[in-house]
Amino acid sequence: MKQLRLPIFTSKIKYYNLRIVPSDLVYDQVTEFKKQFESLYGKQPLSGSKPHITLAAFKMNAKHQDLLIQGLGQLGQKEPFTLHIDTFDVFEGSRTLFLKVSKNEVIEGIHRDVQILRDEHLKGKLKAFFISDTPHMTISKTTGKKMLYESLQHFQKNGYSEQIEVNQLTLVSRSKYKTWDWAHHITLSEEEL
Repeated sequence: MKQLRLPIFTSKIKYYNLRIVPSDLVYDQVTEFKKQFESLYGKQPLSGSKPHITLAAFKMNAKHQDLLIQGLGQLGQKEPFTLHIDTFDVFEGSRTLFLKVSKNEVIEGIHRDVQILRDEHLKGKLKAFFISDTPHMTISKTTGKKMLYESLQHFQKNGYSEQIEVNQLTLVSRSKYKTWDWAHHITLSEEEL
């Protein structure tokens, strides 16, 4: 019997994430928290993710990627800024342990600019769009509230407070079920406008 072969359709829909990647020192410290979490509670969702602060997330056809890069390039006109990371907290609904990042006018301005980009240039092209209202760095998701609050209590014992200088934003992308495999950096302006 002859086997019927169907064409394989490859989706060009990609996931995009606009993020802040912390300085090496903070990156390494947060990576250590993630390793510590895994040694205490085992590997959990997002415990192995790379430290970052998500500003916005998109899902769209990759054929619009150049338009996205061009639009987000305008963010490079912003001056470098400082963010303050202060203490551990949780999102109870998603059972996520994270480090709190203070929201400031620059982050709010980036959110506004990204929404304008979406409304003026990407309307109808995005399959999904999300802005993170609570800037944070995820340590890990947990399997239940008991683990969530035990891990919060454990990490709060020593506390954590650090400042990071942000001089670039990073746009990353991936295909569904894959890891982030592409990055584009947006360097923030050092000059007064």
